[in-house]
Formats: sequence, C-alpha cells, structure tokens
Amino acid sequence: MKQRSITVMGGGHGARTVAADMSLAGHKITLFEYERFHANVAAIFETKTIGISGKAREGSASIHRTTHDVAEALDGAEMIIIVVPSLVHRVYAETLAGHLRDGQHVVLVPGTFGSLEFITEARKHGCKADITVSELDTLPYATRIQSPASVRVYHNLTTFGMGVFPAARTDEVCDIFKDLYPGVLKYRDVLEAGLSNCNPIIHPLGVLMNAGRIEYSRGQFWYYEEGITPSTARAMEAMDDERIAIGKKLTLDLPRQSEALHAVGYGPRGDLWEVLKGSKGLTPIKGPTTLSNRYVTEDIPIGLVCWSQLGEMLGVATPLMRATIELGIAVAGVNYWQTGRTLERCGIAAMTSDSLCEYTRTGTRE
Repeated sequence: MKQRSITVMGGGHGARTVAADMSLAGHKITLFEYERFHANVAAIFETKTIGISGKAREGSASIHRTTHDVAEALDGAEMIIIVVPSLVHRVYAETLAGHLRDGQHVVLVPGTFGSLEFITEARKHGCKADITVSELDTLPYATRIQSPASVRVYHNLTTFGMGVFPAARTDEVCDIFKDLYPGVLKYRDVLEAGLSNCNPIIHPLGVLMNAGRIEYSRGQFWYYEEGITPSTARAMEAMDDERIAIGKKLTLDLPRQSEALHAVGYGPRGDLWEVLKGSKGLTPIKGPTTLSNRYVTEDIPIGLVCWSQLGEMLGVATPLMRATIELGIAVAGVNYWQTGRTLERCGIAAMTSDSLCEYTRTGTRE
C-alpha cells in the first residue's frame, strides 16, 4: 500500500469516519469544513484527532491538517473525497471549481449521479482542470457521531462499487482508491454507480408508509427494526423493478437491491424484507425521528427525481417512483421536480441511450 495524500470534505457522520479510518490506515488526511459550520467540528479542529470505535479500525486517529480554507485544503491533495449530503454537491462544485488542478481526482460518497451534476456545475463556474469525478454507490460504513470528536461504526462494508467520469480513466482512479479501500469494485461507468445506490429504494417509501408511526413516536422509532415489514418491502421491490428496467435501457444488468445488500454483508440472503430485518448492522440504528429527514429530503429529490426523469427520457414508465415523489412533495411542501437533481442539472437532458453512454465513457460530447 502506498501512503496517499487525501482531503476529506465534510463534517458529518460519514466524513469523520472516512477521515479517521483512512488516517489509521496510514494515509495523510486533511479535513475541510466550511467556516460557518465550525461549531460542529470545533473539538476535532482543536485536537486534530477523531476517535473511532465499532466495526472498523479502532483508536484515536490523528488528522494531519484541519482547515476552512479551500485552497489550503486542496493543496497537494491527490484525491478529494467529498462526504456530504448529495443536496450540496452543487455547492461544493462551485466552491472547488477555481481551485482544482490537473491530475486531481474528486470522489463523491455516495454519488447518485452527483458526478454528472458536479462536473457540469464546475465547468459552468470556470473549471478547466483535467480532473476525474467519481462516485461510490454507498457510504462504506453504517456510522453515527458519538461525541463531538468521535464516531461509532455499526457496519463496515468490505466491498462496494465505484463509477468514474470519464469511464475511460477507471483503472487510473481505482488503482489509487484501492490503496484506501482494497475491496472497491469497478462499475462500467457513473450510470451504473448512480443506479446502484440503495437509498432511494429503501428509504423514501418506508418513511412515507410509516409517517404516522414516526410522528407519533416522539423520537422513539427504529426504521429497520420497526418500519420494514413485508408490505413496505414489497412496495420497495416494485420500485426496484423500475430501476432495473431503466438500467436495461442502458445495457446494464443491475442486481436486485436485496441481492446487492446481501453481497456487501448488510444482511442474510433472501428477499428485501429478509435482508433488512436480518441486518445486524442496520437494525440497531435509531431514527428517523421526523419526516423532514434525509430519507425524504435527500433521497427523493436527488435519487428518485433523476431516476424517474431518466426513465422518461429512455421510454421506461416509473409510476411508483413518480407517486413517491408526489407524496414527498405533499408532505414536505417543496416541489422536488424543481429543486431536485434534474437531467438538466446533470447536463444529460435530451440524450439517447447511446449518446449518454458515450458521454460518460469519454467525458466529451459529439
């Protein structure tokens, strides 16, 4: 393994865990967070350490550098790993656009087509650097903040997938990333990666179908333990059929989410209900405690809006995705068709299947 110079951007559960885990693995880590969120990371910035426990490496991880300055954060970074809610990928693209340099590699964790939105937005704001933008299909951990400077990992994925934009540079990027996560698997492109994120399938419907229980519970709710029943799981599997049909239009043979979750160790083999109910890494996690949570406010506008629009562009009907989006709009009072990750924002509106696949392979348009 070669020591890598990595910048981790973000201050939440996932970013802290990536930074701590990779530091303990021997890599040189810079942690960036916007100054307006300093209070959230003050303890880490003061001590330059993050404690990590549970199902990953354990210990007190030393962070090489903490900063609110983007130029400082990117200076000398071989790879920039952005671990933030997908809703703000556009914000990071605008922030980083003028600071990225030739040869740097941006990774979104997870992506859900964020790579396409990121490169479109970065170019719009003047980025001309020769970079790659990759995305993972999931966060490699089920993790939660335990204290101002520590996290606990409930499940650590040994394998997960990565898509690279442009796909022609997949080997180059994955060879670097394997020094961080040896179990990373190569997707054909970011289209396969973006359609492989499990969250839009297993989160929005489950929350909306448990809306009364979540609001009545007054904070005492366990999504996977209580909210996943045979009925909710069947509805999720019906939505999964729509996702798989979209993939087929792009010549992708996507596995069912139940198969994919089992493959990375999240639960036993079986249908989606059996996998999720049998997950020792997910069932202990408490929440969500309100309907205004990321299972709705992120996974609907970022995941389902883009997937449904892609299906429509390719001639695939997505009635259950659209119904879930409309229910989410009614509950949240926000028009996710306007605020979400649209094909226009991803720079892929009005493309054919062939032209879309070629664009993601080469990074250039005909």
